[in-house]
Amino acid sequence: MKGRKIIVIMLAVIAALATLYVIAPGFLRQGNAVIGSYRVSDDGKQMTIHVGVATSIGYVRKVSQHQRDGVVYLDCYGAFGGINGSWGAKNEYTLQLDESAEKIAIFRGDNRYDIVLQKDEDGQWQRVKVG
Repeated sequence: MKGRKIIVIMLAVIAALATLYVIAPGFLRQGNAVIGSYRVSDDGKQMTIHVGVATSIGYVRKVSQHQRDGVVYLDCYGAFGGINGSWGAKNEYTLQLDESAEKIAIFRGDNRYDIVLQKDEDGQWQRVKVG
């Protein structure tokens, strides 16, 4: 009887760890997300971006944005399904831009963001060389 109880507890722990492995990546911010291509709407109020990851492992399922002092900050979240899971993954996202947006920065980890796009003197969005 005691042996069965131990086996049941061990199986429950294994099942919980397996579930955590599959679900947890979908709630973590990706520090290695990159913007591939982008295009701005004619009115300048929206930007469609194509997002991927800079490594061979991982996919993006969600991009959230918040803005402060003319900078649009992007947080990219991993897909569900494990370390290289692709459940819910997609690569095209539409950002809402207001007139004060001058730069776009993407999360890099340790609460650090790198500016990857910014408006030039003519108001056109251009890539920024990082590093």
